[in-house]
Order: sequence, then C-alpha cells, then structure tokens
Amino acid sequence: MTKTMKRSVSFLLMMVFALVMVVPAFAATHTHAYEFYYDGEYHEHSSGYIAGDASIDDTAGTVTLKLQGGNYFPQIKIGSTSYNGSYNATTGLTTFVLPGSDAANFDLSLHVVVAIGPITVHDTWYDLEVHWL
Repeated sequence: MTKTMKRSVSFLLMMVFALVMVVPAFAATHTHAYEFYYDGEYHEHSSGYIAGDASIDDTAGTVTLKLQGGNYFPQIKIGSTSYNGSYNATTGLTTFVLPGSDAANFDLSLHVVVAIGPITVHDTWYDLEVHWL
C-alpha cells in the first residue's frame, strides 16, 4: 500500500508540474481592447476602422493591430521606423505587427491612401495614439 501511495503522489506531483509549465505558454498571448486618440482625445472616425482587439504577444514583444474598411493603410510609423501592413482582400483586413506591449499607450503615424484606379485622391499621414482600454 505504501508503494502505491508513493506512486500516486509522485504521479500527482508530475501532473501539477506539467500544468505549471504549460500555463505560461498560454498566458504569453492575450488580447486588449484599444481605440485611437487624435490630439489627446478619442477619435471616432479613425477608431471606426479598428477590427477588434489587439493581439499582444509578450514572449515576442509584439502588438498586432487589424484595420478594416479596405486597402487604405499601407504603413504605420513608430518614431522613424516604418512597418508595412499586410492586406487580405478576402477578409478586407490590413494587419500590422509592431514591436511593443500593452504596458502603456503609444504614438504612431498611420499612412492613409485612397486611390480610384490609378489616381490617388488622398495620401496623408495621421498622428494617432493607441489608447488601451
């Protein structure tokens, strides 16, 4: 009986250890709601293009933002570094993978380009703040 009890306790301890090791792997990625601020205030128009919560990967140190509404967002700049968006014509979403975390709000410049055929009718950079909710 003592042998069986020791095996059961050992098995239980191994299972607990395995669970402790697995939990951080799942906790490394999470989502966080956000909105865009312009000139220090909530900006309804630009926030309307947000396609759901940001995905935060703490292990990789990245923030993934998805914008909806068409192929209008080719780039984001953070400081002097540009990040190209990846547009998916099937979903209509543009995805940006940026360095960072959700520990604090951060500033970015969003490049917005609207073209009708070969003619560009709008080409502007907007200075926005990602404001975590």
